[in-house]
Amino acid sequence: MSIAVRPSPVAAPAGTAAVGRVDTAVTDADRTVIVSAWYPTTETGRPAPYIPATGPATQLQIAAESAAWLRTPGVATMAGAQAAATEVAPVAGDRLPVVLMSPGLACPRFLLSGLASDLASRGWVAVVMDHTGEAPAVELPDGRLAAGGPVMPDNSQYMRARLGDRMHDTRITLDRLPTLPIVGPHLDPTRIAMVGHSYGGLTAVQTTAIDPRVRAVVVLDGSAGWAGTAAPPTLDRPVLLLGSSELPHPSWAQFHDSAFDYASVRDGGHYTATDLCALGGGPDKCGTLPADRAAIVTRDAVASWLDRHLLGHDLPRATHPELVWHTG
Repeated sequence: MSIAVRPSPVAAPAGTAAVGRVDTAVTDADRTVIVSAWYPTTETGRPAPYIPATGPATQLQIAAESAAWLRTPGVATMAGAQAAATEVAPVAGDRLPVVLMSPGLACPRFLLSGLASDLASRGWVAVVMDHTGEAPAVELPDGRLAAGGPVMPDNSQYMRARLGDRMHDTRITLDRLPTLPIVGPHLDPTRIAMVGHSYGGLTAVQTTAIDPRVRAVVVLDGSAGWAGTAAPPTLDRPVLLLGSSELPHPSWAQFHDSAFDYASVRDGGHYTATDLCALGGGPDKCGTLPADRAAIVTRDAVASWLDRHLLGHDLPRATHPELVWHTG
């Protein structure tokens, strides 16, 4: 089987470095986590596929399953699209800061590709997880596809189980960072942040509350707690909530942190900080802000905030007409 190869419609990274990507698995006795590591490189070559899979048939199936869950037919057309990264290129640099990324509930990891590639182009290593058994479809190391089950956001038992699996996945990935192919020996374990979209934001906040390795958190239109699942924790590390044009999740009213920033994106939707808006996501998911502007605004906001709070750079925070800072 063959599929047409073409560039991705997702906006290109804004940084100065070329980008590499390697897909791999990290495991323990109970879970297998499939991750994509995006990183700076000095070489360009064969582009990595946008849909992380080993062959066209698998790409087609992952794209179709993801399109059905996201109710966005354009996602199904991404099989054959190329990512803004070279496959398994050598890494450039050493002691690189790390961003561990978690997608939204039942969302595929490729929806965070644009943000991950942009961070990599600015000198970060972005490690994006798929949450096996929840994501629409994940290719396992033996070639099998693990399909996600029914999604029940109103079922507290289901949501507790998903959060437990997600935090387990995060712990495995943090433990295995030094063993990741290509990038593992070049990571700085003292400079690790987490970025999560929606339920991935809750995953990031709850993980940070119990794991001191995570030094800063960015939540992309997510929550600090979830009723019947997890209460908002108290953190002593910096947190950025980057929300949509809607009011933030009510759990943030109970959140306590010594360094909390909140910004929102005018005319944005729940998926504004993800690739869905470039893949045909409608106003109900992406708001009315054009996808190219959404990418510029959200990527710049995340990167500049991480530079300030994890790298210690004395730089101004991002300013755009669409970006509203509610703190500081």
